[in-house]
Amino acid sequence: MSELAIILVNYKRPQDTIDCIASLLASDYSDFNIIVVDNASGDGSVEQLRQAYPSVTILSSEENVGFAEGNNIGVREALSSSCRYVLLLNNDTVVDKRALRELMAAMHRSPEAGIVGAKIYYFDKPRVLWYAGGFFGEHSSFGGHFGIGEEDAGQYDAARSCTLITGCCLLCRREVFERIGLLDSDYFAYLEDADFCVRAMRSGYVLLYWPDAIVSHKVSSTSAWDSPVYIYFTLRNKLLYLRKNSSIRQWLPYLPVLIYFYVRQLVRLSMKRRDPQKTKAAWFGLIDGLRNNIGTFGRGRIDQLKKQ
Repeated sequence: MSELAIILVNYKRPQDTIDCIASLLASDYSDFNIIVVDNASGDGSVEQLRQAYPSVTILSSEENVGFAEGNNIGVREALSSSCRYVLLLNNDTVVDKRALRELMAAMHRSPEAGIVGAKIYYFDKPRVLWYAGGFFGEHSSFGGHFGIGEEDAGQYDAARSCTLITGCCLLCRREVFERIGLLDSDYFAYLEDADFCVRAMRSGYVLLYWPDAIVSHKVSSTSAWDSPVYIYFTLRNKLLYLRKNSSIRQWLPYLPVLIYFYVRQLVRLSMKRRDPQKTKAAWFGLIDGLRNNIGTFGRGRIDQLKKQ
């Protein structure tokens, strides 16, 4: 069996997935197998993918279970084999020829690292950074990417530990999944990677940013930044994250910042943008976070927004 299993989740973007697979197969590292999980696209994606790559394992979910659980379906399949490493990779990425080899080299050279991430560029802006390591506040739920929007001039060329590896490209040792579990499907989408990273660090693993591995990302081809979907899940999931990972005593010092964040979002969308759909998405996210409405519940909320 292969040393590495690569998980791609497809939702109504078969051509992105086909492009991603093509870049993987062009790699100078070959000891891997690819598992594609189709998240109930219902648009012929499964047939198109099977026709394009008949040798790739394609699993079809009967319902859209979200990004987190979609990946989990693939991870369970991977862990049923003898693979030692699992790579979660967004299907709207294209990997450099040397990316897989470099990611695996990072794991082999750094036994303390449980999770490794790549340097990621915007696909349509070569050499402009989207991710060069990340940071996340364990008790504030605020985080971000180093270097985002910057021209790459070598300023992030040093490997280093960090506190957030984006789920866009997340290489993980098998033992980490076996020790801390899979992605938390309660999030559905967004912040499940931060939650996973926090749990890994609490179990003693180092998160390692490895700049010699290069990936390009067609950022948010599935769900655009600042879309109702993104707004709803990020606002809801911040509260879910804090409930799961931080006590009142630990997050209370950040309460003014949290209040400011939510009020600012609602004011920005309702008064500056004058966008009732996005305002409602923010309101739904806040209310559902407070009510602990988790998992696929949010899918119904998004359906409501689409009917507006």
